[in-house]
Amino acid sequence: MSITDKQIKKIEAFALHKYRNLDYPHNVNHAYRSVKLAIFLAKQEGANILICKLASLLHQYHPEESQKVEKFLQSIGLKKGLREQIVHCVESVARSTVHKAMTLEAKVVFDADKLQIIGPFGLVREVSHRIMTKKINFHTAVKETKELQEDIYTRLQTKTAKKLAAKPHKFTQKFFKIFEKWDKVDFN
Repeated sequence: MSITDKQIKKIEAFALHKYRNLDYPHNVNHAYRSVKLAIFLAKQEGANILICKLASLLHQYHPEESQKVEKFLQSIGLKKGLREQIVHCVESVARSTVHKAMTLEAKVVFDADKLQIIGPFGLVREVSHRIMTKKINFHTAVKETKELQEDIYTRLQTKTAKKLAAKPHKFTQKFFKIFEKWDKVDFN
């Protein structure tokens, strides 16, 4: 795979520009967490680390802006094969498009993003995102987050991600049961 350090730096700058304009749960820290998770998953699953790293950086463009990513990668002279693999990951990163993931790398990138929704970390991240950005009331934010966590947990693509998510997911399931009892003041 032929890529230069200069191209990698341009991809990182292009990606981070996107994150700098987003809300706190999707800021630059989310980009770096996604990369670290993608690298870890790629190593465990035997996926191409470079593709997973670059695609996880670019994943926030989501399928809706995959053509923008394609044009950018073409503009910096990225070879067609590598470009197509990265764009495929971006196109497959949403819940509505993950079924189109044809490569292990696309599955890894999906999981690297979605693992951040599961467990206590994901609970706080998603509730705060809904309250701050979407202006949703607290109870609706909690309800939506619970539903989202359940859905994402069932959609994880790799064995490693499923293993990583198991304990945090069980923890938040217990949390939601306790939360509902306290919210209703019903301890029967």
